[in-house]
Amino acid sequence: MKLPTIKELADLCKEVKRDIEDDYRAFEDDDCPGIQLTIGWDSETGEWSYQLGDNAFMGYAYHYPTWAVTGVYRRSNCRELARELQDELAQQGW
Repeated sequence: MKLPTIKELADLCKEVKRDIEDDYRAFEDDDCPGIQLTIGWDSETGEWSYQLGDNAFMGYAYHYPTWAVTGVYRRSNCRELARELQDELAQQGW
């Protein structure tokens, strides 16, 4: 089982943070700007991809069997988010 690395996920999170606009919200009930990040992963092949925003029935992560979803905010600790995403994938991929 080859998970996306902490470095890969943290770097992705840093890129996402750069795109946050003042009116973006990761989740409907948020009161601060953020972007929803979904990681899709296949535990058998180790392949993965991601998508931003709504994850309903389309996007690059949709066709992967295992998902991890989080909100990325301007003050997010990207390494911490990366660990959380990796843990969520690992728990589901067993």
